[in-house]
Amino acid sequence: MRVYFAGVDRNLLGTVFDGANVLFSYASLNRAGRDCVPKGNFASVMLDSGAFSAYRSGRQLNIVRYCEFIERNYEQIDLYVNMDVIGNAEASMANLRFMQARGLSPLPVFHYGEDFDVLRRLRGDWPLVGLGGMVPRSRPRMREWLSVVFDRYPHDYHGFGIGDTSLIKDFPFHSIDNTTWKRIVQCPVLRTRTNSGVNWAEGLTRKELFAISRKFYERVCAPR
Repeated sequence: MRVYFAGVDRNLLGTVFDGANVLFSYASLNRAGRDCVPKGNFASVMLDSGAFSAYRSGRQLNIVRYCEFIERNYEQIDLYVNMDVIGNAEASMANLRFMQARGLSPLPVFHYGEDFDVLRRLRGDWPLVGLGGMVPRSRPRMREWLSVVFDRYPHDYHGFGIGDTSLIKDFPFHSIDNTTWKRIVQCPVLRTRTNSGVNWAEGLTRKELFAISRKFYERVCAPR
């Protein structure tokens, strides 16, 4: 299983995440006025449209400009995601066909709550399908939905926003991405002193903590 690290700060790209798989958001890059993906020594680069984040913030993305961005950066991007229309599977499908008509092959995404007929269509045409819309769901709901997907519709899937290690271990994802790796610096145990003295994380820098988090997720996702 391949893990992509999303939301990586620029000052970490050439250090902590050198040689890693990284995911960039077009919406974030566009908002920052960038017309290219950050360059670096990456194992693999995935580009997400950022449609979900844009939707939550009330912003709209332009699919033509998204396609142009991909075309300008084609050599640096290994996998790029369809520009979904949140809550409208048919509009997402229309965007998928639009991108195909330009000669692109985006990763389609099946979202939590959509009719499984949509998944049947995507499985028939695409070797890899993304699973999205799970981030605001509770763990039991995610587990229940993923069980249906993997049991009834076996396929190669990329899981968006999968940081729960129990889900990573229990479901055979082809790949996942998350920003959960960032939470290590917020972990309560890192701020807790033990009876025997200072805990193991005392004195470590943020970069050192993030390096530990990277290794942890790469180990959890390693082939078993």
